[in-house]
Amino acid sequence: MRKLNSVEIEIITKLLDTANLQIDVTQLLVNPMNDGGMGSLAIGKDYDSREFGEEIAEYMFNDNDGTPVSTTLNVDKQGNLYELDIWKVDFSPTQILK
Repeated sequence: MRKLNSVEIEIITKLLDTANLQIDVTQLLVNPMNDGGMGSLAIGKDYDSREFGEEIAEYMFNDNDGTPVSTTLNVDKQGNLYELDIWKVDFSPTQILK
């Protein structure tokens, strides 16, 4: 588990603003997900024991190479932050997160 880097903080903060939630993102602990380097993150120590609930916000941007990237912030069934899902439309690793 690790804390968020500065780019991840910026993305999650935008998503939280969209969802009208205030959470101290500097305290979040995450694990990178096996997504081919696109940057998705499992949020929280107990991620594997929880279940996906719903998407609460979406944000789109272009990666450094100009390729569109979709980010969504998801919560578990209890409404707790669950994952940051990042999908680059060509399935290549994101460059902005490195």
